Amino acid sequence: MQNTWKWSLVLLVVASVCLTACRVRLDRTLWVLHSYGQSGNEKPVLAGTEIIAEFDGAAGQVSGSAGCNKYFGDYEASGVRLSISNLGWTEMACAEPVMSQEQQYLTALQASESYEMQYGRLRIFCSGGQVLTFAARK
Repeated sequence: MQNTWKWSLVLLVVASVCLTACRVRLDRTLWVLHSYGQSGNEKPVLAGTEIIAEFDGAAGQVSGSAGCNKYFGDYEASGVRLSISNLGWTEMACAEPVMSQEQQYLTALQASESYEMQYGRLRIFCSGGQVLTFAARK
């Protein structure tokens, strides 16, 4: 009887984790950039900056903060394919290295080709071997 109780508890925890992970979607989730750069050599986001992305599935639009400026554009997701186009942004000036990080992010985002989501993480794979890794904000 005691083993049955333990196994029931383990199954409940596993089911809870799965339900939480399964509820994370590309849209309806606020994504916070954790790292970016060449696959296998990604850099963390600069301390004191926050880069976010929000995907609006109904409108087919992506928007967020690139660390200094706000950005917006169109996106299409089909299967694992991801295409971001017509990207625009505000033009506020910020100090280096924030502006350099922002430009690298926006350049990579415009080159999006595919994505994967696992365990509350979103990885966007871009042409040229760039990877953007986000965590879902809770």
